[in-house]
Amino acid sequence: MKPHLILLSLLFAGGAGVALAGCGQSDFARMVEAECAQDGDPGKDCSCIASQLDDGLPDRVKVAFPALRWPMKPAPQDREAVNNQLLRAAGVDPADRQAVESIRQEFKDSYYPLRNAVRAACGGSV
Repeated sequence: MKPHLILLSLLFAGGAGVALAGCGQSDFARMVEAECAQDGDPGKDCSCIASQLDDGLPDRVKVAFPALRWPMKPAPQDREAVNNQLLRAAGVDPADRQAVESIRQEFKDSYYPLRNAVRAACGGSV
């Protein structure tokens, strides 16, 4: 096979892989759906909840969502490390109180109004 045809076939194969990777849920939506399913409430549509939150929350809040929504979830010995790592991934220095308060406020401003719409559309919330 000629080199330019090899490159072209690799390009098409890579493009197909990217297109397939775009299908389905995001990592955030999968995480929310898994957390929702742990509640065991049969009246909630966890896929709907995950999709609504994935569509409605800012990316920065999604990155730090577990630390902001469930700050007491990690085991006590892991809590600070896990939550601080999530905050750093969202571009927030955990030692900067003002920055932490800013993302907490952004979370409240985006999540709380959305939560009521999610409850109405999906039969529950996380």
